Amino acid sequence: MKETIADQLTRKIILKLRDIRVEKGLSMTEVASRAGLDQVAVSRLEKGERSPMLRTAISIANALEVSFSDIIKELE
Repeated sequence: MKETIADQLTRKIILKLRDIRVEKGLSMTEVASRAGLDQVAVSRLEKGERSPMLRTAISIANALEVSFSDIIKELE
């Protein structure tokens, strides 16, 4: 199945969030806890096994203390 533009954008957002997590030295467990998510869910998102709902991506951004809108702007 061909990847859609939405799929590509979602993947870019998740990769950016992962990069920020790593730069900040945070574990998936820490981010998951801060975002109110399960660590397995965060792992699956980062591996591309799941696509996040918008609110999940925003929750992760908030847990990382970054603006979701800034992440979107960086992808333009």
